[in-house]
Amino acid sequence: MTMKLRNRLIALLCLIIFIILGAALFLGTAPRKPFAVILFVGDNLNPGILAATRLFAGGGDARLQMEDFPNTSLCRNPANDYSIPDKAAASTAIATGKRVNRGSLCIDPSGAKLASLLDQAAKAGRSTGLVTTGDITGVGPSAFYTKTAKGYDATERLNQFLDHPPLDFVAGGGHGAEAFQKLTAKGVAIISSMNDLENQPFWKKSATVALLQEGTPENARQDSGSRSLPDLVRIAIRQLQGNRHGYLLVVEDPSIAEAAALNDGETMFKRLLSFDQAVATARRYAGDDTLIVVAGRENVGGLNLNGYPLLRDKGVAILALNTQGNPSLCWSTGPGYSTEEPHDPSAKKTNARAGILSQPSAFSMPRASGVAGDVLGLGIGDGSEKIHGFLDLTDLHGIISEKL
Repeated sequence: MTMKLRNRLIALLCLIIFIILGAALFLGTAPRKPFAVILFVGDNLNPGILAATRLFAGGGDARLQMEDFPNTSLCRNPANDYSIPDKAAASTAIATGKRVNRGSLCIDPSGAKLASLLDQAAKAGRSTGLVTTGDITGVGPSAFYTKTAKGYDATERLNQFLDHPPLDFVAGGGHGAEAFQKLTAKGVAIISSMNDLENQPFWKKSATVALLQEGTPENARQDSGSRSLPDLVRIAIRQLQGNRHGYLLVVEDPSIAEAAALNDGETMFKRLLSFDQAVATARRYAGDDTLIVVAGRENVGGLNLNGYPLLRDKGVAILALNTQGNPSLCWSTGPGYSTEEPHDPSAKKTNARAGILSQPSAFSMPRASGVAGDVLGLGIGDGSEKIHGFLDLTDLHGIISEKL
């Protein structure tokens, strides 16, 4: 071997070593970002109601899936102009990290448009998904794609959804399904049943909008067109995980607040348990390289579970009269609820004798209103260690945004 060749080999070896060391240094110091980021948004996620839900599900020794999350905080949730937010302002705080006025979606008080987490994820090259138990164009999910000061204008929300660059996967309800057919011109596949959604090839890259019937947690699996939140989360993960840059999935559940607005504690508990199972599904299917954040949004109705239930009391034992002979469940506001009589939320409250399953309210209203109270923020995965102590909802946005 000549001296010249030996010197060249030494130079090449040094170059290779330099590249390896440089790559190792870069990988060791560059900010690490999880492959998957999943955000759950729900209402009435506060310690008192979660405790009541746990007792309803299995008694004093029962545990919810969310209780396994290692990182927890209490989150303040005021709007820019009111101490107690509405759905639009609270959803926007989570979606954009900014406080806005009541009724505004991704529009700050000065009128400036705000980018949402889904906008940020798409810009970073991630796949984007949105799943809801309500309408796709409802106020809550609209905070992730709509920018308007008139958040309760249903036509405006629908038009902005149709004009928005298609998300990779969207599933929920939808009124006026014919309007969504306009999306086919953008290459979006429109699906109308759970069976078709289950059978859709996961390797297909076309954007999907699934317009599904409403299904309560107890009957959703019996109807091929209805939606079960845990099933939708599983399917969404399957459809989104093919992107090598990862994905952001937003799961929004307004059905909890809808039950609370009618003072229907039993239905609210069942919907919270379905929400809890959906969180467990995400942990099971998304893998270890995932950041999951559960964000409370607003508190509705002001439910309290009273008396001294026995350790193993659950189900109807929690709903019925307590050991003192008084209704176990009561609300701060709303129509009151009694399973002994036909329920008409528009009817005025009467002075009829309370039955064994009645749920009275302190202040009679056609629908329950929002009540003051911090909401829970929960997290697991890289970045979630910042979820602790007292935070604002806007802080949860920042934690997620940093990992996109």
